[in-house]
Amino acid sequence: MSKKKKVILTIVIILVILGGVGGYFFFTRGTGTAIEEELTPLMVSDFSGEMSSGSELFAGVVEPKETQKIMLEPDRGSVKEIFVKEGDKVKKGDKLFSYHNPEGQMLLKEKAIDLEMANITINQKSKEVESLRKQLSKAEDEEKGEIREQLNQAEIDLKVANLDAQKARMMHEEEQKKVNNSIVTAKVNGIVQKIDEDQQQKQQTDEETGSESSGGTFIQIVNTEAAYVEGTVNELVKDGLKVGLEVNVASRKDPEQTWSGKIAEIGKLPVEQSEEDVEMDMYSEDPSNPNASKYPFKVELENHEGLEFGYHVFIELVDEESASEEIVLPFEYIVQEEKPYVWVVKEETLVKQEVELGAEKEDGMLIVVKKGLKLDDYILFPEDSLKEGKKVTIDDSIEEDL
Repeated sequence: MSKKKKVILTIVIILVILGGVGGYFFFTRGTGTAIEEELTPLMVSDFSGEMSSGSELFAGVVEPKETQKIMLEPDRGSVKEIFVKEGDKVKKGDKLFSYHNPEGQMLLKEKAIDLEMANITINQKSKEVESLRKQLSKAEDEEKGEIREQLNQAEIDLKVANLDAQKARMMHEEEQKKVNNSIVTAKVNGIVQKIDEDQQQKQQTDEETGSESSGGTFIQIVNTEAAYVEGTVNELVKDGLKVGLEVNVASRKDPEQTWSGKIAEIGKLPVEQSEEDVEMDMYSEDPSNPNASKYPFKVELENHEGLEFGYHVFIELVDEESASEEIVLPFEYIVQEEKPYVWVVKEETLVKQEVELGAEKEDGMLIVVKKGLKLDDYILFPEDSLKEGKKVTIDDSIEEDL
């Protein structure tokens, strides 16, 4: 049952009870029976809080705030040794596994030879340039033109050799990093959630058959230091969400368990509607248009003790008005004269209390009282028999029953 239906049902029950009490005294007075009229005051808080309009509920799933997914890189070799197991706690920088790459070692040697050959070429071209410069300084005038052309070509060849050596050096350094970087480490603090040894076996099979690796997550680490809730919002109410808005997250197993959080991110691209979203439409006070797009949003929790990753939860915006103890009454309790008022019991004496009214709620059945009442005030339904100064006894047991 939605909150709106609960509100309407609560109001109807109260009015029926009060109407029955009033009718009883009307008929007993009509028969002349001498029965003293009893009045039933109710506390303002009975109408506020639960009876005030609530926020729309959203579906959400608890997710780790940070996840490291590591895929195998065939270029770095095959897995040599795994240093962790599923469930282990790791810190940033801890060793996870190592690569064995004999082909990389061979390739590194080839790159080293290429670099050495490039350096030899530079040395030869440098000597050639130096020799031609000496010849040019000693040559006769008729010989200088030909030597100068040879020198220009030698200088060009030297520049090309330097470029080739620079390229060979970069390739050697890159291959050196691959060979030296055989250890893969954790980049986050967390728990090793998954080690897919099938990926390791598949990599070995692909190497033997020469097949191209299809990839996949080999090791996954989740950061357990923090968590967020990932939900979706209908495009029709998306504008009501803002980054920084406070929310309450409630467990679906036990709605009494709640956690506080704030909206940390709202997606700009729609996502495909899930079965969870469809189910949650039944809980919404304004059922979503099934044709409307859904947008993702994330809630950062202040703490997530008692929540497990993967739990499905409810997300509800914190109603700022409700959070400030908004006072709401059924319209029937407001006497609309020159200045609206309600019948209030003060020190067991009935008085007219002027009130300042606010916005209507719940399809015109409720109205906000901005000034004039407190949540712990006792009020009476405006019967014709009420008069200022009348004594009224407050029975706390009635409050407990209601």
